[in-house]
Amino acid sequence: MMFNRYFEARLRRKNAPRKLGLKSLLRNEDGVSAVEFAIIAPVMVLIFFGCIELSYLMRVDRRVTATAASLGDLTARLVSVTDDDMRELYNAANVMMQPYPASETRMRITSIVDNGNGQKRVAWSEGYRIEPRPVGSVVMVPDGIVPQPGSIILTEVEYDYSSSFGFVIDTSMTMTDTFYLRPRRVTNIQRITSGGGGSPAFGPTS
Repeated sequence: MMFNRYFEARLRRKNAPRKLGLKSLLRNEDGVSAVEFAIIAPVMVLIFFGCIELSYLMRVDRRVTATAASLGDLTARLVSVTDDDMRELYNAANVMMQPYPASETRMRITSIVDNGNGQKRVAWSEGYRIEPRPVGSVVMVPDGIVPQPGSIILTEVEYDYSSSFGFVIDTSMTMTDTFYLRPRRVTNIQRITSGGGGSPAFGPTS
């Protein structure tokens, strides 16, 4: 009988309506997982889309670097650069920038010559969607890059990247890269133009 009364009292206390006082609320752990998920979920979503946008940004940066390196390497292999060569160089850049359009990329190829006096001046320069460097202008380059006397080919590539998500990176970012390469076969690579007006040689044919 004593045990029956004990269990009946326990059952009545268990089924009795609870008083939701401050202490009971502080001890209540119901719904803790849901609250934690509601706090963590936005952060996890932000990290997820941030990783995606960062991977796209790194992909564009690699394309810009590869294009600048390839333009410099192809130019440095030549003895002289004609208008047809400049068009072929643009076509090569168009392939290297894929899947990003070369038509939206700013590119410049410059020959910098040091005649032995320590001054690095522009011998010729061609640009697409960017102004070429003025012939004869002095260019600051790192020490030891240009032999005395000698020359180098300077290639510059710029691309404005805009995220397709815009979730984390909501502004346009300019990716740039610069390469210096010495000519492979001659001391100075000459620029041979066909003369006359018209559109610049370094660019699309149409």
